[in-house]
Amino acid sequence: MTYYVLTALLTTLALASIAYRLVSLVAAIRFFSRADKPSSPIPPPPVSVMIPLCGVDFEAYENYLSFCRQEYPEFQLVFGVQDPGDSSVEVVRRLMAECPDRDIELVIGSETIGHNPKVNNLHNMSKRVKHDIIVLADSDIRVEPDYLSSVAEQLDDDRVGLVTCFYRAGAAPSLGAKIEAVGITGDFASGVLVANQLEGMSFALGATIGVKRKVLESIGGFKAVADYLADDYMLGNLVWKAGCQVRLSRHVVQTVLHPVSIASMITHQVRWARGIRACRPRGHFGSIVTYGTALACLNVLVCSTSLPSLLLLASVLSVRLCSAWFVGVRCLGDDILRRNILLVPIADILGFVVWCLGIRGRNVVWREKPSISTRTGRLFPRVGTGGRASVTRFLSIALHSSIPVPPVSLLDLFVQDIELFLLFGAEFGLHQDYAFIENPFQFRAASAPDFPYLLMDATYDLSDFHSLLVIEFEFTGEFLHHQLSRGRPPF
Repeated sequence: MTYYVLTALLTTLALASIAYRLVSLVAAIRFFSRADKPSSPIPPPPVSVMIPLCGVDFEAYENYLSFCRQEYPEFQLVFGVQDPGDSSVEVVRRLMAECPDRDIELVIGSETIGHNPKVNNLHNMSKRVKHDIIVLADSDIRVEPDYLSSVAEQLDDDRVGLVTCFYRAGAAPSLGAKIEAVGITGDFASGVLVANQLEGMSFALGATIGVKRKVLESIGGFKAVADYLADDYMLGNLVWKAGCQVRLSRHVVQTVLHPVSIASMITHQVRWARGIRACRPRGHFGSIVTYGTALACLNVLVCSTSLPSLLLLASVLSVRLCSAWFVGVRCLGDDILRRNILLVPIADILGFVVWCLGIRGRNVVWREKPSISTRTGRLFPRVGTGGRASVTRFLSIALHSSIPVPPVSLLDLFVQDIELFLLFGAEFGLHQDYAFIENPFQFRAASAPDFPYLLMDATYDLSDFHSLLVIEFEFTGEFLHHQLSRGRPPF
């Protein structure tokens, strides 16, 4: 019985993936066959380009220089770092020296408004922005001379509050980078096209975001997204919720990927997947139909390489490669995908692994900074280094956090003495490794979805004792926060 159910499920999903790819082809044809809007005779407005930095990206100087070569009458470039010793500072100073005719500013500021380091950087940079049209670009982006003209032209429409762009890889110097590159235009772009075709754009892509200053201020500025992992998605979503259009431009920018191993690529993709899951949980779950190659391969294994399963795999691969070629190579001009088209099935299988890893877990790493993503997509800094967190550090978060805490039950109060014994016994004697991962006690998570629950991520040599200890961590942290927030003594 299980065999037939599994076979039917895998076959259905594989067929659904074929349908999805056909829909993506239709969406691409419709989107890229639209007539161009006539150029406006009105002179384009001045633009401020904000590029937040953290370390030196691969071929960073060439990336920054491409922004200086814009064929646009008036624009400002604002680079920003949080650390005066950041390695990118020297590159920006060189750019300023070699392009003295350009309006370039370097902002160094450590002020924070949330847990997302990139948004903190943007907030500090925003104080030096001169113009009412703001373009946000990632530091690994390289652009063509008509980039600003294309973005600013879309914002001429009063109905449009934000413009975002497709991107393709401009360089992929390692196997891991090549696999990521073919996934960008061969898979991710198709998802964007389908979303745009079926429901319109309600989000933004981080490679480029063009937004009007008044629209940004109307949603609360950068502070509104300062605690979110997928800040680019949320920025577009908030603009859309405010009643403004989010427009997808046909202009394509390049992201210059640095040499990465396959393991590092997967880590990066898992962070991305967990961000998507937090922002669009239904969409993330439904995206399983995009991994038809992996599903069809599983079906072949389950069916012991039967002829129908092999024919289904061949059909999935044929449609998949045609879709990747048309969207990525024909529409987005991705030369890396053209040369590495046979990596698409491998990218699909690894993508399915990433999807599975993205379903569970909250740990994410951005620029070597570990954080925790909650169910709502908000970020919290991870305690300690390497996943190690002591009791006192956890209690410090519990006592000083402004996060709502669920009411303490009578059971919590009843076990207080036992909890304290276990807590401080662990603090001074057991020193285990802990990490923030998803809380299995769903009733607690539902009542306080943003509370950073602590669970053990270690080998359970004394599993029963440690499992009890984990529960005591939660109860005691909540109890102390509950008591002190009401001006009561903790004990």
